[in-house]
Amino acid sequence: MGQPAYDRSAVRRRRAPQPQRKANLRVAKGGKRRLNPLQAAVHNAMNLVAAALLVGFAISLLWSEAQLVELNDQIQATKAQLVSEQSQYTYYNSTLNSKTNIASVEETAGRLGLMKVDPSQITYIRLGESGALVRRESTVRQWTDFLYTGAVNILGTVR
Repeated sequence: MGQPAYDRSAVRRRRAPQPQRKANLRVAKGGKRRLNPLQAAVHNAMNLVAAALLVGFAISLLWSEAQLVELNDQIQATKAQLVSEQSQYTYYNSTLNSKTNIASVEETAGRLGLMKVDPSQITYIRLGESGALVRRESTVRQWTDFLYTGAVNILGTVR
């Protein structure tokens, strides 16, 4: 028949795991040296300061987070109000545009019996150096001012 089905020379044998040897330990004097009372007090004070700083940082972090939440709520409310105001502005602006549209104005003026301005109705006025236009008083106003001034003068001389 030829070749064997299993070649024992090609197989390696596994070795059983060997327990590892532990190093012999021995107890020796030493390690952390003992602190004198002053050093121990300073060490404890430093630990206390470090703990206080950590607690302070934690409290400040929580407080700042609370502030952020409050400000975020205010921002959201303001944004909602802004959207509402913009919507109202858009409505008013479109209403204004529709009412001031030239076709709408001409149609309303026609209903009221108004007519377009004729160029002959326009008068231009040149102002003097003062740059102000003084309107003449009516004749009635001039007479009432004259009578008032005369009455004040007569009353002033009688006293």
